[in-house]
Amino acid sequence: MKKIIALALISLFATGVVSAQHCGNCPHHRQQQARQQSCQPQVNADGIDMAIVKAFPEVKSVKKAEKWTEVYNAQSKLLGYAVYSKPASDGIKGYAGETPVLIALNSKQVITGVYLLANSETPKFAQHMQETGFYNNWNGLTVKKAKKKQVDTVSGATFTSRAVIQSVQAALNTL
Repeated sequence: MKKIIALALISLFATGVVSAQHCGNCPHHRQQQARQQSCQPQVNADGIDMAIVKAFPEVKSVKKAEKWTEVYNAQSKLLGYAVYSKPASDGIKGYAGETPVLIALNSKQVITGVYLLANSETPKFAQHMQETGFYNNWNGLTVKKAKKKQVDTVSGATFTSRAVIQSVQAALNTL
């Protein structure tokens, strides 16, 4: 009987039905691969961060300044400012890792959007936060008012939303 079991196991390993290595194409591995790809910064043809393009669709050029990145259109008109939470948010972790954000401000320094940047969070949590309008909590506020704003976490994405709130505050505190 032991010989039959041993031969069956050897046969299964040899045919690849049972393997010490993972297929790399199961749901778990596909999710891990997607996370790794989403952590890579994406840029457009002009070399501008796609998060800035999302916040400022008319962007044609950017100029790094001390506190933020100035965003300009094709006519060199200032569209606004992009404020990255990193490095101020380094170490702030959500459910699966850091939650860096970009805060978009118009030319009058009023917040027009908060955008979650490349991260390792579970995509469905970030999507749930988007669907609840969580990222709009700071829209229309000046930096001074946004610093004082108390924002509630999102049920079902508590760790991620708490970390985003902390990342936003860390970024605002650099201004």
